[in-house]
This record gives sequence, C-alpha cells and structure tokens, in this order.
Amino acid sequence: MSRRLNTRLLGLTAVVAAVAAAGLSTAGTAAAVPGCADYHWMGAAGSGQRDGAGLTQNGGMGGVVYQSYLQLSSELAASGRTITAEAVQYPAAPVPLEGGIGGWMGFMDSVKVGADATAEQLEAFTARCPDTMVVLAGYSQGAMVIHRNLYDVADDYPNVVAALLVADGDRLPVDTTINLGSTAVTPGIGKGVAQEHSFLASTDTSPLPPAMGARTISVCDVGDPVCDYDPDADELAPAALAIHTSYAPAASGPHAWGSPLYQLVSSAVPASTVPAE
Repeated sequence: MSRRLNTRLLGLTAVVAAVAAAGLSTAGTAAAVPGCADYHWMGAAGSGQRDGAGLTQNGGMGGVVYQSYLQLSSELAASGRTITAEAVQYPAAPVPLEGGIGGWMGFMDSVKVGADATAEQLEAFTARCPDTMVVLAGYSQGAMVIHRNLYDVADDYPNVVAALLVADGDRLPVDTTINLGSTAVTPGIGKGVAQEHSFLASTDTSPLPPAMGARTISVCDVGDPVCDYDPDADELAPAALAIHTSYAPAASGPHAWGSPLYQLVSSAVPASTVPAE
C-alpha cells in the first residue's frame, strides 16, 4: 500500500510541476497573495472634491478620476483581469477664490499633504501586494499630487505601470509625457499654474524621467486656467472655469484617454518577471 501511495504522490507532483512549468495555473501572479488583484488604481481627487459627501461619492477620488477607473476596470474585466482601487487620503482643499498669500499657502499645504499621502499609501500597498501592477491617477490638484511622486517612482516602484494626469497644475508644455487634449496639437502651450509660480508652489520644474514619462498620460485643454495658465488674466473667467470642469473620459476625440491608458496597463509586465540587471 505504501509503495502505491508513494507512486501516486510522485505522479501527482509531476503533474503539478508540469502545469506550473507550462504556465497553466488559473491564478495570476498577483492573485498568489490573498486580496491582491492583477492591477491596483490609486486616485487623487481635485480641489473641493472631498468635501462633505465627496468623501464617499465617486470612491472618494472625484468624478473624473472615478469615471476613468470604471472605464479601465470594465476593459480589464472583459479580458479576464482584475483591479482594485483606493483614493488618496488628503484634504483636496478648495481653491481660495479670494486669493491672498494665506489662502494660497493653505492650498499648497494641501498639495504637500496629498503628495506625502500618495507616497505612504503606495509604499504600504506595494509592500502588501508586491506583484500587483499599479496605476496612479489625479485630476487638477490631484494631478499635482500624483505628478510630484512620479520623479521617484520610475526607480523605486517598477510596478507602477501607468499614470494619468488630467488638468495638471504642474504641467510642463514640453515634457516626456503622452500628451492629449487640445493643447497637444499646439507645441509650447499648456503650462501649469504651479510652474508659473514654481518657487511659491515648491514644484519641480524639470521634465519627468523618460522611463516614467513614457507611461504617463497628461490631458490639458487650451484655456484651462490650471494646466494652461494665462499670467495676464486678472481674474478667473466663467469660460475658463467651464473648460477646467469639462473633462470626462470619452470614446473619441481629445478626451479619449481610456484607450492609450488601457494599452499601457495591458501591455505592462509584472515587476517580479523583469530580469534583474
């Protein structure tokens, strides 16, 4: 009996080994860790989008970012892949409409808190799910929060496979990013308000590292007072505000960022499978 049992066990072991070698396991690499999906979305809301009900509506990440997440989630699900999501936990302070140095310093404090929160949440998540591929996304102030983390992400977090920046206040007209929106067709325009006041805003004025820029989509429309700032404008015109609040993922046109974002994440290779140099 013991000889038969040993023979069966050896046979079962051989089958399991063969299946693993052939890559036929039904569980993905990330799924080997309980609770970890193939992808993870980390979204940062825009100014004032986390006030009151905003903390729970749209996943706490604001309408633009949440709609983009739903679009990507649907496309990944159709191809049999899984994704989880979390919001960046930060104030997303409203824009100080009356201006003044005090109001703007409070706003920039919110950006710093958001940038720090993103770094902390990313570190915590990747420690828990090291093989899950991560997508970072933000709108307006939230885009600034994400942008400020991208300089270190390329080297420190190879599992960050894509980033989406919509109406980014830290936007540079000529960056290494994949540029969309109406500013993309006119070289040299689309400078973020924080870049115009880089010292006060404590922002980095250099382009993103090419490795990160190549997997970062930056969307900005002409006339947007946040990502296409006009230093000669004396006040915020209603038409300019309407441009800034009109972003939504579309199937075609300048706001069709869903397709290139899906291409970036679907073609990415998990960090654990990349050979060490």
